[in-house]
Amino acid sequence: MIMKTLPDFWFEPRPWIDGQWHPGGETVTVRNPATAEKIAEVSRVDASTVALAIEGAVKAQRTWREVSAVERGMVLKRTAALLLERKDAFARLLTAEQGKPYAQAVGEVEYAASFFQWFGEEARRVYGRIAAHPEAGREFFIEHKPAGVAGLITPWNFPLAQGAKKVAAALAAGCSAVWKPAELTPLIALATGPLMREAGLPDGVLQIVPGRGSVVGAMLAEHPAVRVLSLTGSTATGSALMTAAAPGIKRLSLELGGNAPFIVLPDADLDFVAEQLTRLKLFVSGQVCVTANRVFVHADAEAELAEKLAAKIRAARLGNGLAEGIEAGPLIHRQACTEIGELVAQAVTAGAEIVAENRSYESDATLREGSFFPPTLLIGVRDEMRVAQEEIFGPVIPLLRYTSVSDAVRRANDTPYGLASYVYGRDLAQCRAVASAIEAGIVGVNEWRPLKAEIPFGGIKHSGIGAEGGEEGIREFLETQVISMPKPVIAS
Repeated sequence: MIMKTLPDFWFEPRPWIDGQWHPGGETVTVRNPATAEKIAEVSRVDASTVALAIEGAVKAQRTWREVSAVERGMVLKRTAALLLERKDAFARLLTAEQGKPYAQAVGEVEYAASFFQWFGEEARRVYGRIAAHPEAGREFFIEHKPAGVAGLITPWNFPLAQGAKKVAAALAAGCSAVWKPAELTPLIALATGPLMREAGLPDGVLQIVPGRGSVVGAMLAEHPAVRVLSLTGSTATGSALMTAAAPGIKRLSLELGGNAPFIVLPDADLDFVAEQLTRLKLFVSGQVCVTANRVFVHADAEAELAEKLAAKIRAARLGNGLAEGIEAGPLIHRQACTEIGELVAQAVTAGAEIVAENRSYESDATLREGSFFPPTLLIGVRDEMRVAQEEIFGPVIPLLRYTSVSDAVRRANDTPYGLASYVYGRDLAQCRAVASAIEAGIVGVNEWRPLKAEIPFGGIKHSGIGAEGGEEGIREFLETQVISMPKPVIAS
């Protein structure tokens, strides 16, 4: 049962299987990362419960795939409407367990709803076609059919939106799904189960199984009835999942780690850049796979940009995301603070300089048990430093200077990752040329948040395979069948 600080709706913190709350096994405490306050004790599944959920999904799949695309879409669009209707409640729950500011949580609920709406419309647009046969009197029917039960594994940084992307696409395609939410943020997923039932989703079509990755992930990868695996997580986790799924030859959709370059061209409006970059790096406190990780700025503009960024970092309001006007909240746990602190310390030891920090949260006694890390601006960062080589996943802005645009592009691409990138400048032809040269799945030109439900999003290289969103997103859950048929003839 949800405890105090949470909104006025109820659900049980245990597995959602076949439309009911199912007994779980061991429990894990979910805490508000801003205050370390206990929110709930969540029951985890064991292997036998995961198997039960998969078996229920198999049974539900047989009838769900026969439901018309229009009706499947209506269920998803009703889900979107209910999410928006209860936006405040879902946003407060999201802030309480994940830590992001309330305004950002509201944005995530709206973003999640946009995927239910989008795939609710895409469900009826899964078209087949008739193709010419080389033999007279015959023709080919090319059809797209649900791939089968989908295993969905989502992260803690966007626990509702990432679930919405996967759940909506899978259900629109006619697949049933078993959803494993992140161990640190299972509550928002569990709250979604009864919401979708209210929207008209038949029992068993969506199973929600909080639990350890080593248990649930292994079962989803190994069980023969699970035909699609969709993961948002680290590159290491994606690689391990691919290995585990290989014997079953499963379809895989993986959105993995990033090391996004943010290229500030020589003619860029630095006031605009500073505003956009600060907003990007404070968003979920930098715990975003597509956030700027390496900021390339021309040597002649570095000092001016650093001054503008420093002023904005120092002015930012940090604290409990449930308080009014907060711009950045905590990291997900204290271990994350330790790891990011080590990256910054290594960079400083190697010659980088801290020019701005914001430790305003330290004056609030209620936050002393929380997992805050100071937004930090570094200059003098070099490519070989760990802070430029690794995904930071925190509110650290490292500035790397360049002297030629071609050199900046070369260095931007010198990474095994290729998820997102950003280009800022006034000359749009130059921006377009640089964007085209960048090796990344999505590039924002003078835009800090280019991700939308209407477009495909996915990485290249070590950042993943497949796509979410757009018309491409539903294809991850569809198989193609060709039927060769004689053409009908009029009886004499």
